[in-house]
Amino acid sequence: MAKKTIPFTAGIPAIDHHSHAGYVRPGEQLEGIDALEREYAMGYLESHLPSAVYLSYVDAVVAHDETTLAKLEKQYRISHILKDGIRFQKTTIHGSSLASGSRALYGDLSEAELVSASTQQRIADFPGLYDRALALSDTSCVLTDIPRIDAAQWSSQRYKPIARIDPYLYPLGHPDFIRRGSDTPRFRRIFSTVLHELLEDEGLAEIPTDFNDYLAFVRTSITNRHNNGFVGLKIASAYVRTLEFVRRDYRDAEAAYATLHGDDVDPTAYRILADYLVFAIAEQAAAEGLPIQIHTGMGHSEPGLTLRNADPRNLDGLLSDRALNQLPIILIHGGYPYTSYVAALSQAHGNVYTDFSWMPYLQHHTVERLLQEWLEVLPANKVLFGTDTGQPEFHVAATERSRLLLDRVLTSGVTDRLWTVSQAEWLAHRVFHENLAAIYRLDS
Repeated sequence: MAKKTIPFTAGIPAIDHHSHAGYVRPGEQLEGIDALEREYAMGYLESHLPSAVYLSYVDAVVAHDETTLAKLEKQYRISHILKDGIRFQKTTIHGSSLASGSRALYGDLSEAELVSASTQQRIADFPGLYDRALALSDTSCVLTDIPRIDAAQWSSQRYKPIARIDPYLYPLGHPDFIRRGSDTPRFRRIFSTVLHELLEDEGLAEIPTDFNDYLAFVRTSITNRHNNGFVGLKIASAYVRTLEFVRRDYRDAEAAYATLHGDDVDPTAYRILADYLVFAIAEQAAAEGLPIQIHTGMGHSEPGLTLRNADPRNLDGLLSDRALNQLPIILIHGGYPYTSYVAALSQAHGNVYTDFSWMPYLQHHTVERLLQEWLEVLPANKVLFGTDTGQPEFHVAATERSRLLLDRVLTSGVTDRLWTVSQAEWLAHRVFHENLAAIYRLDS
């Protein structure tokens, strides 16, 4: 007879460590759950079109170029390819999570009715829909990775923004991109767009030509964002380069900055400049009390991110730097498929933490195995819950699945005498609430 799972997480108000609540990509409108299905079918589409045609399609979608989209549809039947990709995706945990989260928010409706309801409610009151998702999942607070947030619509008590530092790292672009997919070019485009918005915020019409002036802008911008409610920083650079950041000399960074302003560009200058800026910003974050999240592990469902570049072992230099020993650094997404390495890095560095965001609505048994391993080897203050979604349907599903799996792991641990009941209760509170509240100094 199967032992009954103890609901250790029941009644604990969750803090979502990593989310994108409130963010709509530039040029995109609020769309329903059918858009979420298409997003995860893009890798399938990319593999069924000539590369140049696929990139033309992506550009036309971003530009809302209906004429080009119609021509491509007529020649390549793109909607039929996407339909097949979506059908294959429905058997994954992604498909299951989207379905269960949609039912929780909109009721037991047909697929067409769910698409309609999700679209209408997004257009009518997207913040209100997200608030409902937080209420359904007993979530008290969300840390959201977002360039800026409208506090008039998104409660500053519930939604606390995290600022990516990546836009600051690449003021003069990137080396040529020659690999497959549009994921990396999309991140490059977003970084560039956000940087120019941040320059405008500081009254600058263009990127300064003097490196000292640029550094002054970066520091001022980060401080101002902190003063305006941002509670942490994030590095998403695994999508555009390796996570192997090397501490660089100021003179080398200054020379790289000057080189990138010229006509004869040495591609290594991009990396030298970004390396220097990462350490400069990390030191500022340590001084201002801003934790840093770092994307580790796999990327989206189409080519772009090079997996070996996102290996958390590339972070050895950054994590071992003496000047950063008191900076809270959180390796996010469980580093999948490098989950054991993430745990080992966290165990070896007192200021390094782990979260399993993204994984709860993409994986099931993997998350259970990960939590078993992490909670056995890591101190109680090290593991954090997160969803990594900007969609209310996935927030509900990811939180529900995370509670279920953590309850299973803790119940099994009590049965096997790894923990007492009181220790398991404490661990549930630590993972879902207390660790995050302590790291980000959030008021309960």
